[in-house]
Amino acid sequence: MSFDEKGRTPIKQYGGKRWSKDKHYYTPYAQKVKGMFDIFAVKNIHTDKRHYRFYSWKNSFIVIDFIDWLLHTVYPDNDLHLIIDGWSAHRSHAFFAYADLQPRLHLAPLPTCSSWMNDIERDFSHIQRDVLDNSYFESARECMNMISDYFEKELNSN
Repeated sequence: MSFDEKGRTPIKQYGGKRWSKDKHYYTPYAQKVKGMFDIFAVKNIHTDKRHYRFYSWKNSFIVIDFIDWLLHTVYPDNDLHLIIDGWSAHRSHAFFAYADLQPRLHLAPLPTCSSWMNDIERDFSHIQRDVLDNSYFESARECMNMISDYFEKELNSN
């Protein structure tokens, strides 16, 4: 399974492009942020099924919570082979202590600077392009609902 997180997703108001003095359109960079969240997701590379959760923060304990949810709720009878990148939360003492106590959890770390090899990164780029870029959301909850719909209708529709 391909596992990763899309960190600190800010919900901004992209109210369209503005006309500048030099007669070009631009989207203002500095905007009011309406909320932030992190997306943790895993893609089963055999079935193309995605599983995801939203969190308000990310650290090694959140990673443990997500993997624990996968192990005991989503795949209670299966071994999990997770492809992970080199983020420090994936290399923390707490994470390795948890992983050592889980006989059904098998980790496959990616080499340094090779997160592009992780298949779930493609899904995050599609979410950024198709849902988040040039969007307007009233709240973080509205954005999370749109991302959930995208996961269910576009990415999990195979």
